[in-house]
Amino acid sequence: MNDVVWSKVRLVVFDLDGTLYDQPPLRRAMAIELARHSLRRRSLRTAETLRAFRQIRELLGKVQGDDFPNEQFRLTSRRCGCSEGEVRALVEEWIERRPLAHLPRYKAQGIDALFAALRATGRRIAIWSDYPVHAKLAALGLQADHVLWSGDRGVGRLKPDPAGLLALLEAAGATPEETLVIGDRKDRDAAAAAAIGVRALIRSPRPQGHAMFRRFDDPAFAPVLAEARHV
Repeated sequence: MNDVVWSKVRLVVFDLDGTLYDQPPLRRAMAIELARHSLRRRSLRTAETLRAFRQIRELLGKVQGDDFPNEQFRLTSRRCGCSEGEVRALVEEWIERRPLAHLPRYKAQGIDALFAALRATGRRIAIWSDYPVHAKLAALGLQADHVLWSGDRGVGRLKPDPAGLLALLEAAGATPEETLVIGDRKDRDAAAAAAIGVRALIRSPRPQGHAMFRRFDDPAFAPVLAEARHV
């Protein structure tokens, strides 16, 4: 059962990865690309470096530092015995650039209609991610009123730190009571929202509980979709 009071919501803050697109099939597609790359190179260096980078990012989300945008590369280079420049190049290619070609295929069902309904009913849309946003958002064919990622100046903190969410509330002129966070991780998106009293809905392939959903045309969004039809 959905307990979001849509009449009070003025700002909807979406996570991107795993929320606006289906992450498991994208990861499978990228795993195939990476396997082919490793076979051609006869080396697992790229795969191992990327795995280390993701592990360190998860760790930095739990142990927040003051300079994660640089620390993530510095720590990965130390673990893998390569230069920071090599780590940056691999992350740019395999995490930021190559997935863009796959994103339209795995776009979350119902998200276009929900974005349209939010706009039609006068609500503002924001995107908040731990990774750069603009290129992925463009690949998905989506637009937002406010866009922010954790490495932006003035933020510098990964979820579940709510620094990015607080910055978005300030930019939109919204209060926590007027804001809804929609993400895919309880330990990051929902935890960050709860830290400042913002309600959250979590997308999951196996939703359990009133604050979870599977698709953007699920009953949780029926009130705002219906409201848009009468505008």
